Amino acid sequence: MTDKKIFSVDRFEGDIAVCISDNDDVINIPVASLGTLRPRDIFSAKIEGEGLVDITPMPEERDRRLKENRAKLHALARRSKK
Repeated sequence: MTDKKIFSVDRFEGDIAVCISDNDDVINIPVASLGTLRPRDIFSAKIEGEGLVDITPMPEERDRRLKENRAKLHALARRSKK
């Protein structure tokens, strides 16, 4: 049995969604298989063959990562003003 991995939707290229796992694996899947997920969304899924199954959105993780990245950008901007 394959464990679930965490992915982000990097971008859409036509009907293909480019998804990247937390350990930088890239997998391309049909956009239609993501339901309402959009670029920058985070989800967990199992890799099965060359696709993903058991896709579960993780909106709280997306929000946490966006907040963390904004804080990093603000800290860098403050440093560059010194």
